[in-house]
Amino acid sequence: MAKKKKGNTWQFFQMLGKTFMFPIALLSICGMLLGIGSAFTNESMIEAIPFLGNTYVNLFFQFMVQLGLFAFNNLGALFAMAIPLGLLKEEKEFGAFTGLVSFMAMHIGTNFYLSATDQLAAADQMSEAGQTMILGIQTYNTSVLGGIVAGLMAYALYRKLATLKIPEALGFYSGPRLAPIAMLFIMGVFGLVAVPLFWQPFYAFFKMLGEWITTSGPIGYFSYAVAERVTIPFGLNHLVTSTFRFTPIGGTAIINGQEYMGTVNMFLAYVANNMDIPLDLAGKMEQGKLMIQYGLCGAALAMYHCAKPQNKKKIKGMLITGALTVVVGGISEPIEFLFLFAFPPLFVVHTILNGLANMVLPYLGVLMGYTGDLIQFVTFGVLRGTRTGWPIAVAFAAGYFVLYYFIFKWAIIRFDIKTPGREEELELDESEASEFEQLSAYKGIAMLKALGGKENIIAIDNCVTRLRLELKDVSLINEEEIKNAGGIAVVHLDEHAIQVIVGTQVYALRKQINKAMELS
Repeated sequence: MAKKKKGNTWQFFQMLGKTFMFPIALLSICGMLLGIGSAFTNESMIEAIPFLGNTYVNLFFQFMVQLGLFAFNNLGALFAMAIPLGLLKEEKEFGAFTGLVSFMAMHIGTNFYLSATDQLAAADQMSEAGQTMILGIQTYNTSVLGGIVAGLMAYALYRKLATLKIPEALGFYSGPRLAPIAMLFIMGVFGLVAVPLFWQPFYAFFKMLGEWITTSGPIGYFSYAVAERVTIPFGLNHLVTSTFRFTPIGGTAIINGQEYMGTVNMFLAYVANNMDIPLDLAGKMEQGKLMIQYGLCGAALAMYHCAKPQNKKKIKGMLITGALTVVVGGISEPIEFLFLFAFPPLFVVHTILNGLANMVLPYLGVLMGYTGDLIQFVTFGVLRGTRTGWPIAVAFAAGYFVLYYFIFKWAIIRFDIKTPGREEELELDESEASEFEQLSAYKGIAMLKALGGKENIIAIDNCVTRLRLELKDVSLINEEEIKNAGGIAVVHLDEHAIQVIVGTQVYALRKQINKAMELS
């Protein structure tokens, strides 16, 4: 029983991490809009390129900045909607609406408390008082944490409220309609009582923790990068990064008179105000991740050179596409899972190299900030000028490419690691080796069969790169057939839960499996 509970808790946190991807995906695009718009409306950029001073061109990039600020200014509300949207199995749209109502009601309750106790700060003193405007409501600056709390409460209570029996005379308000109505009152009281009681000491504690991480310097930067990397096999890395990106653990700063908490929030504020990124923030912005992305390209080249001659042509497309995925899309799992299970010590080395890069880069003058992929590197690094240290980053990335190549080539040969193309017998058709198909050959029917059939699947979902499954009997799966159907590796979580690593097109595979289940 305890083991089952542990498995359910594990699965819940994985699913919670997945829900964070909804607002984070939007935030990444908004961040790029903000970076590009800010770069091309910068006075020094206009002086260098006079064309940018044209009224209509300048207005276009100013509009781009405003679009970029959308997610930045409304992250709490986006998280409040995303959590029930991602966690509920049915009536997701009603759950998301309930999440938004819960978030707003909570802040209305807090606003009433501040007003009734005469604690509403003047506009120019809100930052010092820890207050801000959220959706037009002056309240405590709970930022994303407030959205997460509201979203979790909406998710926890939605099913109970939506199935609650009420008198027939009030039948119109029953079902999904009752949930947001009830949460209006519940979260209004929560904001009135609980938020003023707990937020200030809670905020002070996390701020102190964030200051410790910031002042610990290189050790803190190294530890954060290692923690983010070691949680990837378990699908919990998004929880680690989100904690730093959007809460006081990532640090706090007053920028242009406004208080910001979390690395991403502070970073985008610096970008919007065309300010340099401070060293202590750069150390918590996952800059090392950019280096290991190019390092993984070196690892892919080593795998290709170490493959058996007759298999090189068959794995070439897979490795090239995996390298493009990690560089352009910033998604490293397709290459990482090619060696993680084949030889875990290589992943340990990979993790340490990530930590070292993240620790060293700020002290070399690399202050680009959030650069998770090629587009972000250009947007936040190159376009903001050499003050970001991007030429140093390019040289460092080239060095990591070479370093990874030789480490992986030596290890593969020395320990006879069965990376792609080195298997005793590689059963792969010519057509399946082209492009992305060996990495993720989307055969919904074949994958369904390999998973033990429709009757064996209790629940199926996906995150960015992997299928998340709850099965009746894990022993019924055929891992060899799973790989033939497009899987890279299988991660066993407990006696019922597994993950199948696929790649960036996992959503298409999941939809095909759902279709196959409907037809079977």
